[in-house]
Amino acid sequence: MIGIKNDSYVIGHSGTHGTGKTTVACQKIVDLKVQYPGKSIRVLCDLESLCPYPINKTGSRRTQAWLFSNQINQELTNLQRFDIVVTDRTVVDVIGYTHALGFHNLAESMQTYAAQHITIYKKIYCKKIISNPYHHADGIREAEDKLFRQDVEDAILTSYDNLMAQNFLTGDIYFV
Repeated sequence: MIGIKNDSYVIGHSGTHGTGKTTVACQKIVDLKVQYPGKSIRVLCDLESLCPYPINKTGSRRTQAWLFSNQINQELTNLQRFDIVVTDRTVVDVIGYTHALGFHNLAESMQTYAAQHITIYKKIYCKKIISNPYHHADGIREAEDKLFRQDVEDAILTSYDNLMAQNFLTGDIYFV
């Protein structure tokens, strides 16, 4: 990709809201700075909190388009300046929410683009609800709708399965 350092990459944390992605991403950056003192490292967290539209269960097509394009933009912009970018979500997360909201055509379009973009992820840690019960009200995300969260997770896992089946996912993925 033009403008991206040859050896730079993204480490993504994936999953529905409330699985501890942001906490783990912030912890990961500290570990990486100690492990690689000569590398420039950046963390991207809570980009959805900047979205000017309602998010999660009240999200619209416009919300999902904003989240998808902003995630990609921030990852690519930061890969121009940093060796390692750690995120608390991946583009696949946005696809999962888009599917769960019923915007299937938009989600399919996103999946097509994500197939090309996902190659910048060296590692993805997909956090499942069952193993990561950290969900609580935080003033940004809905805390009560467990069925919506499960629908999102199912869509995220399906997207990863499709990307792996088509050999687009070139990095490592861990389901934790």
